[in-house]
Amino acid sequence: MNYFEKIDGLRCLAIAFVLVEHFAPDVGHKITAGYYGVDLFFVISGFLITNILLNSKGAFLASYGKFVGRRTLRIFPLYYLTIGFMLAVGYEPCRESLLYLATYTFNYAWIRFDLPMGYLTHFWSLAVEEQFYLFWPFLVLSFRKRPRILFFLTGGIVSLCFYQLTTLYFEVVAPYNFVGLFPRAGSLCLGAIGAMLQRRRSFLDDLFKNILLEWMVLAGLAISLVTTYGLKFVVLGLCSLYLVLKAAHSDFSFGFINRFLTDRRVLHVGRISYGIYIFHVPIGLYLTDRFVASWWYSVDFVALGRFGFVQHYLWVVLLPVYALLSIGLATLSSRYLERPILSLKDRLFR
Repeated sequence: MNYFEKIDGLRCLAIAFVLVEHFAPDVGHKITAGYYGVDLFFVISGFLITNILLNSKGAFLASYGKFVGRRTLRIFPLYYLTIGFMLAVGYEPCRESLLYLATYTFNYAWIRFDLPMGYLTHFWSLAVEEQFYLFWPFLVLSFRKRPRILFFLTGGIVSLCFYQLTTLYFEVVAPYNFVGLFPRAGSLCLGAIGAMLQRRRSFLDDLFKNILLEWMVLAGLAISLVTTYGLKFVVLGLCSLYLVLKAAHSDFSFGFINRFLTDRRVLHVGRISYGIYIFHVPIGLYLTDRFVASWWYSVDFVALGRFGFVQHYLWVVLLPVYALLSIGLATLSSRYLERPILSLKDRLFR
């Protein structure tokens, strides 16, 4: 499969939104950072895995087996090693939720049993993706030679998912709206639609010549991040779809966007974004609980007078420090753990 360099740049953007949400919540909550970061990851994942499945040449079972095998080598080792480490150090919430973490059903257990936020709560999104990886290949591989049927089936899933996300129509699903496979599969399937559209080069050539459309998408994204309205989540998903398709197809009209998405440091962060996502919450919570909270919350900010406002800006320090530590640990993990394991992909599942 072709390597889409700027999509790694978008991965960096997605993980940046997630880091802002968790390490600078006063800012993150105002710009829907956490939702959009994860949603952009979903669209990217849907796009890339559907490309892989559409490009597969073997029989159904062989193609499915190779896809699952390669995904397993990519996702499982770091995920289960992190869970194992939490068990080894005696993290009790991990032991209590081990069944759900081990079976990638934590997204439902979190809501069903009203579990508190913890070191592994962010694993809900990994559960959504893994659940998607199990059923989506059946649909794509079954209809890869009938692209129109596949396109309309995918569009139907997208419509149903975003209808639920917007209207809460199915009351039994509503509590799981933001963490369940349904309706969050809508964004993954938006990415899948992008993979199908990417094969229509002439259509995309005409679409991406329209600079006005690019302006509208960027403006719509900016407005949607800071405001709330009925179709907000639909617009955010469509903006992500545009960004992913544009990044895979051609350069952006704005040079600074291309320079950002192809910067070597940005690309590095994008390539290791999975590790950053795995590690950042444990790093942030542990350091805050162990070293920061005890002295920061003992400060008498009232006594500081006009400088008392600093109590709301701890994130100015924590965000870059925790982000750099997460990047550092993810870099080590990528070099010494993930790459050696990933080298087995072509040997075992060419």
